[in-house]
This record gives sequence, C-alpha cells and structure tokens, in this order.
Amino acid sequence: MSHSAAADSADPLEIIAAVQASIHKVDIFHQRGMIAVPPHRSRLHTLLEPALHAVQLSSNFLFHPKIWVVRFEDQSTGQVTTRLIVMSRNLARGRSWDVALTLDGEIGGAPRAQNKPIVDLLRYLTSAVRPSLSQERADRISALAEEIRRARWTLPTGATDLDFHVFGVPGPRSPKPDFSGYKHLLISPFLTDDGLAKIAEYSSGPVSVVSRQESLNSLSAEFAEWITDPFVLSPTAGIPADDAESSGSPALSGLHAKLYCVERARKAHLFIGSANATRNAFRGNVEILVELTGKTGVLGVDALLGKGGFMSILQSTTIEPSGEEAEDQQAILDGQLRQLVSAVSLRAELSETDEAYTLHLTSEAAVSTKQEVTLMVSLLTDKAIAANVLTGSRIDVPFEGLTLSDVTAFVVLTISDNGGRTSSTVVKADLVNDVPGRMSSIVTREISTPDAFRRFLALLLAFGAPSAASDGGDDGGDVALTSGRWDALENGLFEQLLRVSTSNLQILNHLAGVVESIIDQDDPNGVLPEGFRQLWSAISTATKAEVTVDV
Repeated sequence: MSHSAAADSADPLEIIAAVQASIHKVDIFHQRGMIAVPPHRSRLHTLLEPALHAVQLSSNFLFHPKIWVVRFEDQSTGQVTTRLIVMSRNLARGRSWDVALTLDGEIGGAPRAQNKPIVDLLRYLTSAVRPSLSQERADRISALAEEIRRARWTLPTGATDLDFHVFGVPGPRSPKPDFSGYKHLLISPFLTDDGLAKIAEYSSGPVSVVSRQESLNSLSAEFAEWITDPFVLSPTAGIPADDAESSGSPALSGLHAKLYCVERARKAHLFIGSANATRNAFRGNVEILVELTGKTGVLGVDALLGKGGFMSILQSTTIEPSGEEAEDQQAILDGQLRQLVSAVSLRAELSETDEAYTLHLTSEAAVSTKQEVTLMVSLLTDKAIAANVLTGSRIDVPFEGLTLSDVTAFVVLTISDNGGRTSSTVVKADLVNDVPGRMSSIVTREISTPDAFRRFLALLLAFGAPSAASDGGDDGGDVALTSGRWDALENGLFEQLLRVSTSNLQILNHLAGVVESIIDQDDPNGVLPEGFRQLWSAISTATKAEVTVDV
C-alpha cells in the first residue's frame, strides 16, 4: 500500500482487473502493524484483503524475512518448476541499496533435507497469522511446502553448494550457520555489539564492515577495534534515475543490504538475506539467510570488494565509538505503536439497518502505552470517519451510516505524542458477519458508465486468456483484445467469454460477481450493453459455471 507515482496515475479499472485476476493466486505474509498508510486512501485497497496475512511474534521481535516463492506449471505438460527470490528489500517504495539472490528449481521425486528450513517456514505460516488463514489458502501453502521439499535448485555461477538458514521459527533445532574463518566481510545497515559477537567469536583475521556511520559509531570500543576496515556508502554512490518521472535524484540511495562473506579452508561462504548484525536478528526475529559456498576468486571478500565488485560505491571511514545510538524520538514513537498493535486484537462486527451498514470495531484488551500518547482509529476507506480512543480503555467504536463499498477490514491506527509527532499503521481486523457481494460492490461502484464496463470486461478477459494472442487469427483481433480494445472484443464477445470459461474459470467467477451485482441492482447506471443479459445467461448455462461471489 506504499505510495508510488505510478500507482497514483494508474487507471482504477486496470488496477481492479489486475487484482481480480490474480488475488486468488497470491499470499503476502507481513509483520503485523508494519503496513504503511497510503497517502491517498481508496476503497480499492479493500480488494487486497484476501491476500494480506499479518504475522505477530511478540512485542520485542519481528517477522522480518524477505522471500518470494513462485510456482509455475506448464499447462501443456503439467511440469512444475519454482523460483525462490531471497533478498534484503522490503515490499515498499524505498529504493535503497539492497541485495537479492534468485534460485530456479525443478520439482524432483525425493525430498531433500537441504530444503527443510524453507519447508518449515511455509508450514509455520499456515498457523501464525492473525486473523487466521482461510482453509483454502492454508491448504495451498501446505501443498507448496510439499513441492518445495523436493525442489532441486540450479546453483548460481561460481557456487558449489547451497544451504538455507531460517531463524525464529519454532522447532527442536535452531539454525547455527558457521561464521568461523580467517577473512570476513559484513554488510549490514544496523549493528549491535551482541549481534557482532556472534561473528567475532569465530573470526581470526581481517574484518571489513560496510554500514551506516551512525551504526558504526554506536558500537563499543571493543567491537569498533575488532573491525579492520570500516566502510560507508560513498556520497557519490547512486544510479541515475532514467524514468520520465525522475526528479533528478539517484534511483538508489541509502544502505539496506544484508550480506556476510566468510573465508575458510580456501573456500568462500556467502550469506545473503534479511538478517542485520544485531541480537534480535539472530535470537528472536524470523529471518532468512541463504549460504552459497564456492571459490574465493568468485564469492570471496576480495572478489566482492575488488575491481569487479562494489568498492566503487564505498568509501573508508573511521569509527568514533559511543556505545549507544542517538535517541530518535520518532523511532521511540514508532516503537510505542508496535507495542500497542502487538497487545491489541481487533474485531469488526458488521450489521445492516435500512440499507446502511454499521461496522462496530472493538478490542479485547485495553489500549496501553508506556508514554502518554493519543490514539485515533479510522477506516482505510475514509479517513474522515475517525474516532479518538482513551489510553487505558478498550477500543469500542461504531462506524455508522456506511455503504457496503465503504466496509473494510483494514483499520488505521494513529498515535500522537506531545511533541506533535505521529505514527500510523494499517491493521487488519477480524471481520464478523461479512456479507456476500461486498467486494463486488467496490468494483461496481467504479463501473459507472457503459464504456467503463466494456473496458473492465476487455481487461479481465485479457487476463483470463493469456494465450489468446498466440492463438493466431488473420484479423489481429486477439492481439487487440490483449491490449484492452473494446472494438475487437465486441466483435467476438461470445467466443471470448467461452474461451475464458474453458481456460480460466476463476476469471469467469470474478466476472460473475460483478455482473450479477449489476443485474441484481437492475443496472442502475445503464452500463450493460444491449443484449448482454441474455448473452450472460447463455454463457452461464452453457458452461454451467458456478457463480461465486467473492467475500
């Protein structure tokens, strides 16, 4: 939900079609209370509800891994392949210096012990979220975990072995990556003495550390002396932005990469992932590191810092150890919000009276903070509907007079301190008494003209028939359809609907939710083309499609 210029200028119908076509295939697990509030609130954000799943560990530790698991299935052969992307970048707008590792795999016949940490992480996710995962999505994640058990990964160039290390997942064994060696390179934006201690204990040679100057200075004298070569990003580091919306500032700025390189026994061990060199990263957070083993000439410290490495964006620095980082009042307030979110479960009960809806938001526990702050709660769909909550009291706020499209499980919590600072986040409440047609009401609200309906239909059918362009056709109509042109679709609407009904029933079901919603309201805006009701009835009958309404 983070802000982006591209999102601001995007066509709402294109967003709706893209979300409708993919939301049933995507699951995003995130730290509860770490969703940024979008600067421009929209009802369209509610469409993301089914795919966003909040993980809550404790008030002190974070769900912090950055990993993408993607499954591909060849529709002609049934062969399944997978792609694993492990990185340091959050799913956010920030354009900092990060690292990413991509692994492609084929699903083999026998389980591989190498994959157990990833499998355990996926299985953990099926029961770790609040509100709980739907059974359908939990089953799908479990099935994905079973396939990952049998994945055979293609190693990157220069690597001879691969291991996964996942921290913070409950289990009988904790990961113990071997950081021992005679030459080290650490890249981490955040450092603490006890985080470095995990590595320093096993080092016997030079240590190069790339970090932020304030993090280096926060170390004690003991650990500052342990670092042989400290580096920070050069002020000239940056890739010029080349997009049309560029303001002239670099496309990348700031350090966010996490990487550890250790050399021992004439081999290099390269760890890439999410873990900072801090105590929480290795002793409580859920984190992931992928270890690549290979030749020092390819993966070693000198290779990374040498001519072909990234030394050109670094500069040497000196450390002025203070033993503590400067107090940041905004960071303290952000921490207060995380503590509050951790302690509060939200329930939103929906009721209807005289065609208007009331969403009654409550919390089981009273709101408490260590310092005096004020708390305001509002719905993500409309920031004008907000209420203050007294600390020491339970949240008990009825949002009345809502239309169905205003109803959302996403709630914005905002705290403010006496210094005028604020901290906000989006939290998903447990929505009780949800009604069929809520998601479709959001879509139909955006479809207010016949042209909007035609464009939506063209876009959604294009998503549902990805092979249409490759099917050929001398008149070029299919190519035009994939670009969303109504003239091509109108000439072969029946055929295109039949194509989707056989190739992607999910798309037809999403379309059914919108069409049935418009028909049930007797098409108040006159958006349906002449004869479309009869056509839709024929399609439904011919394909025996089950009209399911997303809730």
